[in-house]
Amino acid sequence: MYECHQVQAHIVDQLKFVSTIPATDPTSEIHRQSTLQLEGEVQQWYQSFCDLVKTQRDYIHSLTGWLRLSLFQFNHNSLSKTTQDSSIYSFCEEWQQALDRIPDKVASEGIKSFLTAIHAIVVQQSDEQKQKKKSESAFKELEKKLVDLRSLECKHNPTVELRDPVAEKKVKVAILRVKAEEEKTKHEKLVSVTRAMTVNNLQMGFPNMFQALTGFSSVCTKTFETLNNQSKSMNQRHELKMLLP
Repeated sequence: MYECHQVQAHIVDQLKFVSTIPATDPTSEIHRQSTLQLEGEVQQWYQSFCDLVKTQRDYIHSLTGWLRLSLFQFNHNSLSKTTQDSSIYSFCEEWQQALDRIPDKVASEGIKSFLTAIHAIVVQQSDEQKQKKKSESAFKELEKKLVDLRSLECKHNPTVELRDPVAEKKVKVAILRVKAEEEKTKHEKLVSVTRAMTVNNLQMGFPNMFQALTGFSSVCTKTFETLNNQSKSMNQRHELKMLLP
């Protein structure tokens, strides 16, 4: 895990070289689905990571508790040792203390922070798409009124009509045109915001997360190597004891 996170941290560190110039292409459905999938995967990753650490701690706490009851007995409110070899109990106590000390909160918060950054992109993409629909709706309404205006201009006879419905219609069309352009401008701004947010959140979130995970896995590697060496030493002492008369 440590080696994998080292490679991942190196890869995502290259994100800082990605151009931060906002693109003008709007968010596509593929973009939206990909972001939602990434959010779901990271959410599952976060939950699995927390479950993994909790399961390991629960296991060693249960094992240590069971050994405590098996290898010791209460006598006049004090613990007295049985004749059984309790070296395994001492080893499990050290294992328990080691797992309690590992910085899992730093790693889990790193994943959670990245998840928050992705969710912000999801929300921004949703706002962009809503604005896109509003812009498209405004231009459809404008097109419809333009068709009505052209039809009215063909039928209009100013010599027999006291009021000028064409002029009135033109005023309404002009108002709709201004509204449609405003909605289009809002959408274009949101497109730029979405692109800038996506690049920024990934450039910041990915490295921070993998730095936290690399640090966590590094501590775990050293911890388990130490425990493994202690276990080997304990086994060697046990084998030597069996050889002695």
